[in-house]
Amino acid sequence: MSDDTLRMLRDSAADFATLDGARVRRLRGTDPGFERDRWREMGDMGWLGVLIPEAHGGLGLDLGAAVTIAEQLGRALYPEPYSASAVLATLALLHGDNAALKQTLLPRLASGEIVAGLAWQGERGGLDPDQCSVKLRESNGAQQLEGSSRFVSPAAADGYIVAARAAQGLELHWIARSAPGLACEPEARADGSASALLRFEAVGVSADTRVASPAAASAALRLALDHATLSTSAELFGLMDCTLEMTLDYLRTRVQFGKPIGSFQALQHRAVDMYMQKEMTRATLGAAVSSVLDPACTGEQRAVAASSAKARASQAALAICKEALQMHGAIGYTDEYDLGLYFNRALVLSASLGNASAHRSRYASLAALP
Repeated sequence: MSDDTLRMLRDSAADFATLDGARVRRLRGTDPGFERDRWREMGDMGWLGVLIPEAHGGLGLDLGAAVTIAEQLGRALYPEPYSASAVLATLALLHGDNAALKQTLLPRLASGEIVAGLAWQGERGGLDPDQCSVKLRESNGAQQLEGSSRFVSPAAADGYIVAARAAQGLELHWIARSAPGLACEPEARADGSASALLRFEAVGVSADTRVASPAAASAALRLALDHATLSTSAELFGLMDCTLEMTLDYLRTRVQFGKPIGSFQALQHRAVDMYMQKEMTRATLGAAVSSVLDPACTGEQRAVAASSAKARASQAALAICKEALQMHGAIGYTDEYDLGLYFNRALVLSASLGNASAHRSRYASLAALP
């Protein structure tokens, strides 16, 4: 994909996705926590289908396009679940081996008609997709899902792609939110959004609901998770970049002792530290995306790249937001001031799909492989 295409995509996303603090506050604690009309607008612009082939109603672009969009959405604190649905769930479906289900669902995902979530973590979380706690069992000749999955985003999805352990290995199944036996318990997050705890009790599945068989499920899930991890890292980068801009503007305008506080050397040093954190994230994220886009990239190399970017982005975003709050003083802690919105979103995104510590650990274990 050319630089010109990425530039045009970035400009259109920046024009569309602008910060509206009042909207962010209004949607906190609501169901679904985002605006369906805005989601469909994003579909009309092609953003929800950037990773979906043209044959299925998408644009057929690559990870670079998704990351470009995610960065701008991060800057604007968009509550719409772009990385969770348009990247994570969409790629799990796209790389499954059920052609009929792709034909049915992918165009609807690309247009924004439906929103999908991916359920893969157990109640304790973790980064290993093979450790999912939902099981596929046979009962009176029928297949059923039993167990639970936590930290599913968005909580109010129209359906979920569920990772389940079967006798032959991991499988992925499409389960509608209204499926008998499925209970969805929203769990509030720091920014006012919600993830879901899904409980499955004799939820019926079949070959028609199977997104990916054991032959394809693990590879599809791992690819989707790594790409979504990079997309989330891009959201964090956009968020920290905007936080730094807000802080520098405050340092230029806030006057103490007859001069802007940005003229004080101690605060200048702290601002430089924030800038260095941001630029290290930019470099790490750029290198990771380039690595993944390389046709020769292996699954292990892709996972190393994703973990390197997420570890850096999670740590830097929290460090920058905490420093920004201190440098703003009391006003930074008020709910009316937008800085608090950025801090709360950083808390959520830094933990989503694994925090800095978890990804450093995964990076270390993967990098040590021969």
